[in-house]
Parts: sequence; structure tokens; C-alpha cells
Amino acid sequence: MKILAVAAMSALCVTVAAAHHSRAGYDSARENLQTHNGVISGVEWRNPHVYIFWDVKDSGGNVVKWTGEFSSPSTMISEGVSRTTFKIGDPVTVTVMAARAGTPQALVLKVVRPDGSVVIDLSNRRGLLDQ
Repeated sequence: MKILAVAAMSALCVTVAAAHHSRAGYDSARENLQTHNGVISGVEWRNPHVYIFWDVKDSGGNVVKWTGEFSSPSTMISEGVSRTTFKIGDPVTVTVMAARAGTPQALVLKVVRPDGSVVIDLSNRRGLLDQ
């Protein structure tokens, strides 16, 4: 019975460890942050991360579909963000740490509505950005 309990705990620890990943894939240099004006095109509210999707027009007028990662749903709730905070069609200004690979994927730091109200601002969190 002890062997079964140890095996179950080991499997649980491996699963939890695999669910967490580093931010090494994002450019965390403060001078390389990107800010986009766009429109929310989707929201995924699930563990282990909440995602928003927004559409941005590039200099050629083409729509670029961005994916932005937040923390877990429980952390987002503690930050004042809920399932209903973002709605498809909402215009937003999003400041992000973009993917080092150059793909339209990012870690979201700040979201502002057109009236200037800040939805969330994580940009001054200690250790999040390179100084």
C-alpha cells in the first residue's frame, strides 16, 4: 500500500512540475516591450493559464492574430480580472513581452480600454521584466 501511495504522489508532483514553465521564450527586456491597438477576438479561461486573443492591423493593413498569455484563473481573479472582463469585439491597447521567436505570441503585461481605464497592469511587478 505504501508503494502505491508513493507512486501516486510522485505522479502528481511530476504533473504539477510539468504544468509550470519559464518565461525564457519571451523577450523580458523593458526596452523591447510592444504595445498593440487591437480588438479582442477570443478568450480562453482555463488552467493552467488564461489567454486572450486580439487582432491587430499591421502597416500593410493585414490582420495579425495575437495570442496573449496571463497567469492562472485564480491569480487573474485576485488581480480583478474575471471570465467576463474581456468580450469579443472589445477594442484594447495591449502591452506585452513578445515571443523571442518573432511569432505573434506574448506574455500580457497591461491592458487598457479606449477610455484610458486600466484593466490590468503587471508591468511594475518585481522580477517580471529585466531592468
